[in-house]
Formats: sequence, C-alpha cells, structure tokens
Amino acid sequence: MRIGFDAREGFRPEPRGIGLYVRHLMREFSALCPDVEFLLYHQLPLPAGSIEIPANMRAVHTDLPGSRWHTWERLQMPWRIRRDRVDLYHGTYNTLPPRWRAWPGPRMVVSLHDVIVTWWPDDLQDPFVRYARAVTPRVVRDAAVILTVSEWSKQDICERFGCDPQKVRLSLNGVHPEFLAGAPDGAGAAMRTRFAEGRPYLFSIGAALERKNTGRLLEAWAAVRRKRRDLPHLLLISGLGKAVDRFRERAQKAGVLEYVRFLPYLERSDLIALYAGADLAVYPSLVEGWGIPVVESLVLGTPVITSNTTAMPEAGGDHARYFDPNSVDAIADAIERGLDDYVPNFAGIRAAAIARARTFTWRRTAEGILAVYRELAR
Repeated sequence: MRIGFDAREGFRPEPRGIGLYVRHLMREFSALCPDVEFLLYHQLPLPAGSIEIPANMRAVHTDLPGSRWHTWERLQMPWRIRRDRVDLYHGTYNTLPPRWRAWPGPRMVVSLHDVIVTWWPDDLQDPFVRYARAVTPRVVRDAAVILTVSEWSKQDICERFGCDPQKVRLSLNGVHPEFLAGAPDGAGAAMRTRFAEGRPYLFSIGAALERKNTGRLLEAWAAVRRKRRDLPHLLLISGLGKAVDRFRERAQKAGVLEYVRFLPYLERSDLIALYAGADLAVYPSLVEGWGIPVVESLVLGTPVITSNTTAMPEAGGDHARYFDPNSVDAIADAIERGLDDYVPNFAGIRAAAIARARTFTWRRTAEGILAVYRELAR
C-alpha cells in the first residue's frame, strides 16, 4: 500500500499543532507498518538531517508559485498524487486537493481537526482562513473518511456541513512519549530558578490568536493581584512568538507586567519541566477542537484550570477545573479558588488524573488511522 501524506506542517523548523501531529504519526507509522510506503509531500525544503525520515517513508519536495492562493494544493497536488500512483491520500492540514471529475484519483482521508475557522469571526484577513472557508464544504464532500479529535468537533462538523455522522471517526490526539516519561527529578525547581526568580508560578501556553484568550487572562491575573497583593506567584506565558510585544503592552496597561514573564519558543524538555514546576496551569482558550495543553498538564501531575466551552471538558474530564472564558471575573475567581482549594487538595486525585491522561497516546491514534487506511484499501 502506498499512502500519500500531507507532511508540509511537519517540515517546519519549529512545528506546532498540526506539525507536531504529522511528526508523531510519522514516528508511530514507522514502527506499526514498515510494509506500508508513505510519500511525505512538503513545500518547505529543510537542510539534510533536520528531520528524521523513517525507512518506509520518502520525502517528496514539491512546490508551485502562488502560495497565497494555495496553488500547491489546488493545482500541483491533484496531478502529483495521480502521477505517483498513491493508493490513498491523507490530508492532515484540514484540507484536501480537489478531485477532477474526469480523473478523480485515489480515495482520500482528511484530518479535520476542527472547523472553527469556518465560523469564528476573527482573522478573516488571513489567507488560510479565507481558503478554508471556501473549500471546507468540498473537503467534507470529497473525503471518504473524516478524522476528528473530539465529540464536540464531530458534532460541529456534522451540524455545519450536513455530514453523515458515520463518515466522521474519532481520532483523539495523543501525548508525546517524553511527556509520558515524566519530568526528571528537580526539573521543576530548576524552572523556578531559571524563569521565575525562584518564586512559585502559574504557567499558560498562549498564542497570538485572540480566541486563545491570552489578553483576558492578563486582565484576570491583574484582578487577582489587586486582591492578593501578598501572593508570591508569577504568571509565565509561552507561545506568543512575534506578538509578544503586543501582549507585553496589554500586561503593562493592566498594571501587572511586573508579575508576568513572557517566555520564548521552548524545547520540549523545558516545556515538560515548566509544567512540572507550576503550581497551577491555566488554559483559557475560548474555543478548541481538543485541548492538548490540558492533557499535558495532567499527565505531569499538575493541576489545570481551563474553559468550560467546546472540547476542553472532554480533555480534562473530572480532574480539571473549569471557568467561563468570556468573563474576566470568572477566570480570576477560578485562579483564586484553584490556588486556595484545588491545588492543596489535588494530591487526592493526582494518581487518577495522571492515569487517565496517559491513555491518550500517539500509538493508539496511529493504530486507529492505520485501521482506516486498511479499511479503505480493501
């Protein structure tokens, strides 16, 4: 069996989200199905050795001018996957190449992680958002199977696009094996020294997108600090990239900049240690198809508070605590209650929280996807 695999996000120098999804599946497929050949289609050329290519996979660098108009997927890939005679094509980036009526090509699977960009009102000037809004109805129609990451996301896809629920399969995200291995002894204390001047801290993974709600978190943290002036904690935030200055200004405006530390892009070992060293993790996103940071917190035994919307309760289960992410007061109250009650009593549920979080493995994810491949090949 020869699988065409959209690996473009996995070939980025600092992969996030879907890029990590691609790399996890590459690793697991190399062990699960060495007899299956994968063609890894990508746009960004990387220096030799910068990404490990398993023996049953071949990187196929292909590109076409006009990335703003997504010509790579619209014009290059329909021809390429037919020329390469793939038996099945897996679109990992929420999209698929169009099918030509006269030459439809192989059956296709799409990982439609969520369809939030098709209805969320922000980022409408982003070229990918506009592209996704235009092509998602076709993608839903053309895919033989749609893989998605939560019951909430499945329901959202079916309701918005009139999709048969039988066509949509759950394919839950996993946790990286290094998270499953846990943090080394003393790693959390080292993070307190390195990033928090030896003080206790809360940790949050943010993003430049407004729906990630980092701005409202800063306002809530300011409200907590006004009430609890003796609180020794800092708030550490990572993941803001080039937008960090914008959020630094927001923290300054809220009067809380001296109690916030903005962190750069983190190596995985540092990220694990930061979770492990935190008294409390906070994930305030307004809307998500899943909630990987929630599971990552729990698998390392760190209490986490998160939004009560969309798929976050599926990720956290009974072991996280929840708040209304649209309310600064609700977030601030959850932080206070988290530090005063949830954190001190977390020891009683810590083992159960870790055990549940450890069930989300990339091996299980890859096994389910491979079963879909084989079902369609038959």
